[in-house]
Amino acid sequence: MVSKILGNFGVRFLSAIFNLLIAILVSRYIGAAGKGEQSIVLAMVAIITIFDNMVGGASIVYLASRIARKNLFIASYLWTILVSVLAYIVLLIVPFIHEKYILSVVVLSGISSLVSIHSSILLGKEQLKQFNLLSFLVPGLTLLTLFILFYFNWNRTPEAYVFSLFIAYGSTLLTSFFLVRKEWRSSEHISTSSIISSFKSLLFYGFQNQLAHVFQLLSFRISYFFLERYCGDAEVGIYSNAVSVIESVWMISTSISLWQYARIANSTDTTYTKRMTEQLTKYGLLTAFLALIILLVIPDAFFTWLFGKEFHQLNQLMLVLAPGIWVFNYALILGHYFSGHGRYWVNAVASGFGLVVTVVAAYYYIPIYRIYGAAMAASLSYLVTSFVVIVYFYRDGGKFVVFPSVQDLNESWSLLKTFLSKRQINHE
Repeated sequence: MVSKILGNFGVRFLSAIFNLLIAILVSRYIGAAGKGEQSIVLAMVAIITIFDNMVGGASIVYLASRIARKNLFIASYLWTILVSVLAYIVLLIVPFIHEKYILSVVVLSGISSLVSIHSSILLGKEQLKQFNLLSFLVPGLTLLTLFILFYFNWNRTPEAYVFSLFIAYGSTLLTSFFLVRKEWRSSEHISTSSIISSFKSLLFYGFQNQLAHVFQLLSFRISYFFLERYCGDAEVGIYSNAVSVIESVWMISTSISLWQYARIANSTDTTYTKRMTEQLTKYGLLTAFLALIILLVIPDAFFTWLFGKEFHQLNQLMLVLAPGIWVFNYALILGHYFSGHGRYWVNAVASGFGLVVTVVAAYYYIPIYRIYGAAMAASLSYLVTSFVVIVYFYRDGGKFVVFPSVQDLNESWSLLKTFLSKRQINHE
């Protein structure tokens, strides 16, 4: 357990560093307005990908050990094509983004969906190393491509970011095909009826799970579109950098919940999964709390030096976001308890409440408080979403926990020393 969680954390830590470096490059070379454009494009890609994953995505993790994987592939691929076509038509009719980005956004979301399908198969088989490799490639290759384009002055516009995404997602897709190639070589029987049956199962679980993700992502990012409307691209760029920096705290709980989700999906002992979730929640909240303190004591001058003079007030924005960001660690870990048991609707309900709060608060606060209004709306949304998940977990027989006790810490320290000693012996 310890090695897998540490491995997940290591990958997410490197990914967070790469994403930070990407934000620095984009901010410095194309400014706050360009950073705002980049954030809108990335948000739209993520939103379409979530609809792609209505059939596929996380539901594949749950069904990978229950349904023939070839059928999962085919049903998910066909759905991705359908959603991509519909998304293109919708974006032509309703201009959520600049017209020049519409085709690129649709294609990128489709590629992202295919990578997600393959990643979910690997996670469902508990092949975390391969899963982490795919997670690592996208930010790594995006950063490398951007650095080359900016350093040699080949392209210093927002379009450079879109080009780098094509390189990163395209390369990751090819790698993912290689990693799941054995699944296509299996002797599993394929028929129209079996594909339709697989599609129904994927839609049943995927709709519940992705509905939660749709609500969650919209509650996270809908403020970008409110900000763009009332304040312009530059405000979006500044706010998105503050969000990117402080959301890096979540990589701790995300690393924990990734292992937790795969473990629960392959377990039938509910008592064990509750106790495990409680323990993981304690450590997730503690480490996130310590990480937040470190981030919040960094002076604003450091961020203006890092991103550029336009990017001021990041420290103050993070102070407003901090309470919700910390409490949301409950939603990340407890939510994966319900996902692992196939009860995706719990997360959908919680995220739905969070989205309603975001829309109402953003509509009211952003015109008045501008960028701080977006931060207030987001923090309120995180708090409400987490509260709903906590209530459901408590009703399910779980305990409300905050931090580990001294005894818990001592036991964990002993386990960690034992783990490190074994690793040292193995290396010798």
